[in-house]
Amino acid sequence: MLGVIGFYFFGDSLFENQDIVVYLELIKKVLPIGLVGIFAAIIMGVVLSTFNSVLNSAATIFSIDIYKRHFENNCSDKKLVKVGKTTSAILAVFAILVAPMVANAPDGLYQLLQQLNGIFFIPIASIMLAGFFLKKISALGAKVALFIGLAFYITVTFILKVNIHFVHVWGIEFVLNLLVMFVISHFYPANKAFSQENIQFVEMKEWKYTKPMAIALCLITVAIYILLGYN
Repeated sequence: MLGVIGFYFFGDSLFENQDIVVYLELIKKVLPIGLVGIFAAIIMGVVLSTFNSVLNSAATIFSIDIYKRHFENNCSDKKLVKVGKTTSAILAVFAILVAPMVANAPDGLYQLLQQLNGIFFIPIASIMLAGFFLKKISALGAKVALFIGLAFYITVTFILKVNIHFVHVWGIEFVLNLLVMFVISHFYPANKAFSQENIQFVEMKEWKYTKPMAIALCLITVAIYILLGYN
């Protein structure tokens, strides 16, 4: 929506400069000067809250799922909090040091973020789909595929810089992960089949207006897109 409105006001004039944010340009265009500072404060609050939530999540994962499980099983809560704070501090300093390098991204910040997302979400997606639909995939196969997928994507995209669009690399990485899982699971199968116990079914009834509302939302979205594009 913001992109369509921005195109209406500015045309193609902002497309060549990747560092210009359309949202900020729109704010300066349509709002009085006195309200621009308020929206700048809102954006800063959103950025900081997102940064803090990522730090808290990463620190929790490391302190509970890695440190307590693999290094100190009987770790006290006070020690876990200290480990979490140390982890957050290290990650924050690392993020501050890496942030200036984003300026060297040739295709802009958004494109770089999409490339970085491929590091983890393609291997995780392949493992999740294999776990849902393929019963013979072992845990070892999934772990090996995760690390091989990570290494393959980082090597091809950021080290060797092969002349292939990163979206195509995602597809190759997905197929590679599945092949690795099949091969490892064939030679090192799971010790026992997974069985779900204590299953409790919850009856779910579809809202009677679900389909009309879904169709109406789709039509409204298309109509807004067409009207803004022609006016």
